[in-house]
Amino acid sequence: MSVALWATASVAAATEPAGKSGAADWARSGLLGDFSLGSSRAPIRISADMLEFDYKRRVVVYRGGVEVTQGDLMLRSTTLTVRFDERAPEREKLKEIVAEGEVRIGKGTRFATGGRAVFDQAARTVVLSQDAVLHDGENRVAGQRVVVFLDEGRSVVEGGDERVHAVLAPPAHDDQSTGNSSGAERAK
Repeated sequence: MSVALWATASVAAATEPAGKSGAADWARSGLLGDFSLGSSRAPIRISADMLEFDYKRRVVVYRGGVEVTQGDLMLRSTTLTVRFDERAPEREKLKEIVAEGEVRIGKGTRFATGGRAVFDQAARTVVLSQDAVLHDGENRVAGQRVVVFLDEGRSVVEGGDERVHAVLAPPAHDDQSTGNSSGAERAK
């Protein structure tokens, strides 16, 4: 397999679901749980200023203005490091992906920002740190660190030395569904 193809496939395998379950489906619908490269059959496109592949250590590093897209999923960072398990017999078993520097992960109206994101394949977690902020439309949750447990359907937001902050917008309701009709409508 060519280096470029292998490096691209490595990112695709990064967060491929380990198994199908209701909890895993729910986790994938959460803010970061939905950001699963490899769960789509759409091609993965990666661009960066430089690509370095260390054959001996089984590490691929993309540097400079890294952009990864798959369908409507997007990841941007300064660097993206893909590590493979050196002990795995197939030698292509993913260990982790680390995005560093102005990390932004997005899909549709949802996006997350932070200084660092780690996708740990064995633990099936995504850890967004260094002033992590999750956005879903008008909703926003901020903390020093966010841990998403992909197969458990849960997330933990930690404030570190500061408190966790959340802004939750109430759902939009039209006047008729809430019973708040205008005076003109009541007069009919």
